[in-house]
Amino acid sequence: MEIHMIGHASIFVKTKDCRILMDPVLWDPFYGGTNEVYPKREVIHEQIPEFDFLVISHKHLDHFDIRSLAYLPKTVDVLIPRDKLIENYLRQLGYSQIYTLKDFNEVKIGSTTLLATRSENRVPEYGMIFADESGVFWNQVDTILSPKTIQFVLSRYSKIDFFLATWQPMLEDGYQFNKSISFPYAIYNQLLYTISLIQPKAIAPGANGFKHVNCSSWLNQIVFPVTREQFCQDVKSVCPEIGQNVFPLDPGDILTFTDSKFYHLPKMCEYVRQVADNRESLAFSPVKLDAELKDNNPQDYDVDFLKKEVEKEICLKLPKFITENWGSLFIEHRKWKVIYQLEVTFPDGSQQWVFDFSDKNLQSYKGYNPLANFFTYITASGFYGLLNGTLSQEYMQGGYYRRYHKVYSVTSVGITYPTSTELIEEVLEDPLSFIFSANQQNIYSEKALDLELEKWSIPNRDGSESIKRKNPMIKIGDVLLKPTQELSLSWGFLKN
Repeated sequence: MEIHMIGHASIFVKTKDCRILMDPVLWDPFYGGTNEVYPKREVIHEQIPEFDFLVISHKHLDHFDIRSLAYLPKTVDVLIPRDKLIENYLRQLGYSQIYTLKDFNEVKIGSTTLLATRSENRVPEYGMIFADESGVFWNQVDTILSPKTIQFVLSRYSKIDFFLATWQPMLEDGYQFNKSISFPYAIYNQLLYTISLIQPKAIAPGANGFKHVNCSSWLNQIVFPVTREQFCQDVKSVCPEIGQNVFPLDPGDILTFTDSKFYHLPKMCEYVRQVADNRESLAFSPVKLDAELKDNNPQDYDVDFLKKEVEKEICLKLPKFITENWGSLFIEHRKWKVIYQLEVTFPDGSQQWVFDFSDKNLQSYKGYNPLANFFTYITASGFYGLLNGTLSQEYMQGGYYRRYHKVYSVTSVGITYPTSTELIEEVLEDPLSFIFSANQQNIYSEKALDLELEKWSIPNRDGSESIKRKNPMIKIGDVLLKPTQELSLSWGFLKN
């Protein structure tokens, strides 16, 4: 078997019987312009080989990239999780042979089997096992694996030859939402424990091969607490029998294996070229931050227009929304006498507004309040984009939206303060989060994807909306069978 590292989570797999492209992100930057693949790479798009399957693991924008999907041929069989959003946009792009996979569904072609592995994440997603006569490769992607899932997989395959592992305990929103940015010992321990249960013959750190760019670049100091080199060393301690079979794959690298013999071929991929490797830029340093909030206005909105729209929302619509939901969404805000300070950063400066939840006739006031105890900071272009649905809330993970609170009440015996439970992560939600949710239904804004679709879609060469294959896959129980040419002929004979 042969695995080509395209970059981050994008891989190309060659088995004995077929070729598979998984989670293609083929241009930089991506993820709303906040991220690029690291180490920096160049993809030579016209040299990407033909493939039989396109596999999408889940809908996060670093795995489900509209521009890349618009570019690729639409005649392939596409495997996706049970997610209507992914299916809808694939069909709009012109794909027609789309197959949804449940946990542990199989796809077979010749002697090759693809097996979708369960994730404990709530986002519809799967990992993927590729097995043929040469061995077994498990791509964990972003999935969280339970011991029960690992046990089931090992009951099907006595050994995992190569494991592409989740390895980086990212602190994506730690600083932005006033959470811990200390080293995440417990999470990292769980990741290594998962690997110890699987006991693969060889391993590589998978995905998380990206960096923040532009006005998000300051996050590189606090999001990635583990270096790839440290992870590789730690794996050798957790699984000493793995020996030297730990491979930090860069974009453009190829790994091949057969019968548990592994060959790492750096820079041998013909359609991906590594450009630079400035790894010091990802050095974890949570005590050295230059994190000033800036609005680089990526949509190039007119600043006066932004100010007018933001002020209308904050001074008119937000007080009305809060008042209408006084007895439902904002009970805790009233109980704790929240004084909400909202600061919006425009391309040419910042403005502040205050809302006092102890005031029965709540309205906004401009300026700073020294008694404020709940604080939100957001860029004007991000605020406007989230309101009208042209930005996904994922975009705000680039550092353009931050919040914290210091809400408490003083009594004669000390202070009390709101505490979360296992069921409720946040007792006091940011009022803006309710507004954004109401506008987008969920964090995956379809309007934002529609804009990407409009920007990158190209018509099929024959002018049709989609291209259908003559020989679709056959479903037998929980197994999808991709006919080879010989099997197609016999299947047609049986149907006739």
